[in-house]
Amino acid sequence: MRITALIKQVPKGDHSGRLDADGRLERAGAVTEMNPWCRRAVAQAVRLAADSGGRSTAITMGPPAAADVLREALAWGVDDALHLTDPALAGSDCLITARALAATIAVLDDRPDLILVGASSVDGSTGAVGAMLAELLGVPFTGPVLTLEPHTSGTTTRLRTTVQYDTGIEDVDVQLPAVVAVAERSCNPCKAPAETWPTGDTIRRVTTSDLPPGRWGLHGSPTKVANVHPASLTRDPVIFRGRPETQVTRAITELIARGCFEAPHAESAEPVPSAQLPGGSEVVVLVGPGPSAGTQALLGAAASLAAEVGGSVTAVRTEQSSDDLARWGADAVVTLTGDEPRPVAESLVKWMADREPWAVLGAALPWDREVLARLAVATGAGLMSDLVSLNINGTHLAGLKPSGGGTLAEIVSHGSPQIATLRTGLLPLRTPRADRPLDDHTLHVPADPAVRRAERRTGSEGDALDRADVVIGVGRGVAPERYAELEPMRVLLGAELAATRKVTDEGWLPHGRQLGITGRSVAPRMYFAVGLSGNLNHLAGASRAGTVLAINTDPAAEVFAHCDVGLVADWREVMPHLVEGLRNRVSAREAG
Repeated sequence: MRITALIKQVPKGDHSGRLDADGRLERAGAVTEMNPWCRRAVAQAVRLAADSGGRSTAITMGPPAAADVLREALAWGVDDALHLTDPALAGSDCLITARALAATIAVLDDRPDLILVGASSVDGSTGAVGAMLAELLGVPFTGPVLTLEPHTSGTTTRLRTTVQYDTGIEDVDVQLPAVVAVAERSCNPCKAPAETWPTGDTIRRVTTSDLPPGRWGLHGSPTKVANVHPASLTRDPVIFRGRPETQVTRAITELIARGCFEAPHAESAEPVPSAQLPGGSEVVVLVGPGPSAGTQALLGAAASLAAEVGGSVTAVRTEQSSDDLARWGADAVVTLTGDEPRPVAESLVKWMADREPWAVLGAALPWDREVLARLAVATGAGLMSDLVSLNINGTHLAGLKPSGGGTLAEIVSHGSPQIATLRTGLLPLRTPRADRPLDDHTLHVPADPAVRRAERRTGSEGDALDRADVVIGVGRGVAPERYAELEPMRVLLGAELAATRKVTDEGWLPHGRQLGITGRSVAPRMYFAVGLSGNLNHLAGASRAGTVLAINTDPAAEVFAHCDVGLVADWREVMPHLVEGLRNRVSAREAG
């Protein structure tokens, strides 16, 4: 088999989040490394090529310094390396990046049987380039996969995979050639010591002059970073030291002063705007297999946008999804007869041809991401991914997404239609309006013979975490065999458990429990950070928590700069006192 791994150089740790003079995220001078997800793509490419007696190739796109990730891949065992590098590519969004990579794959001597990509990247978290590339190449896509094994039947080679979702796993069999995103827990990563890296003499270099003519870089990109804003929520940490019981007493006093134990009062949520007659600037919302509360929040956001631009909301739903849509913001409904992402996108392109919707929105979930990534390619409109809010910038749709340095990048769409995926757990859940019957039209979607789905096994309930009032986040400082010691506090507060990326990588908690730029985002009333260092990529997933209480033995831990109340102590010594103090406060509140 001929296997190609697409890899990316990213800043090591957090980056500044600043824009340079040309409006691109500033990365000059940053220490860099291979993207963690790409390390698994390289490892799997080398393994599959060796097992099949084939050949592996690594491709990266980036400045001259990005050759280092190719040198590391070569040291790990990749046979060939190709570097797409040209100043004209600087500032490319995910659509232009996918186009450039597709054109680069076309210059290879042999077309690959399998293209592996990382499931996401720690610096951008678009999770869209793989599906976009598949659409450009006219091949199926699946991922993120935990396992992948080829098998041949007659003249056809297929790939058996286990796909990882936030709420479970699914067995998917896909026909080759294909693009497959590799999950971080799929295998041990490619990590070669720098002293073993070869020189870059064997790396083939390609520029845009070797590709078909195209609009590259920032100027050709339909989505752009317009601005970078400091995170709106600022904290003034109060840090306690000393004996554990004394720290807990003082911490609870501080939490009382902040009103954390007052009975939650029902805040008056914004109502869903009044129903509109179909027409005007249409906002299309994908309603897929995601949590119902996420669908409701997304429809409410769409209805608010439609009211602002004088339009209406059309919900495009799968047959298995909720039909409770009118109350939450839908003015019309279209039901899909099939739900395979590739034919869904193809059917939507034809359906949209004479409608020209103003915007198309979906959740930041695998099904929505693939459908909208393919739609973004087919329409040339680009995709704004993983937004945490929406607004209108002049005549354009815009939104915020977590960036480096605790900042929020404002992304603006210049495409038509304007396409975005949103982290629905961070959208407000509006008060529903009166129900009413809606005309339900049907859109035919054919099957995709290249993709066969088998058993799907459900894991944790992601919706419960998204909407939890209290969340306990654990890092590697809490060993899995000690999780039972957190259970009294979890039960007492009705809390949900969450985790850092390293915890889910180890398999200590399900992937669906990961918070951060490359995980879920939540907005609980209280967030307890237990035994975690406070990497900003993780804390971005809890940035909208009302109150953050952190426990860590290291007084210099980053988490103490981003919490409200901090305890410098061993969590095992603190927890019994904290549970007792919290129990007393909860009992007092219930008695009052």
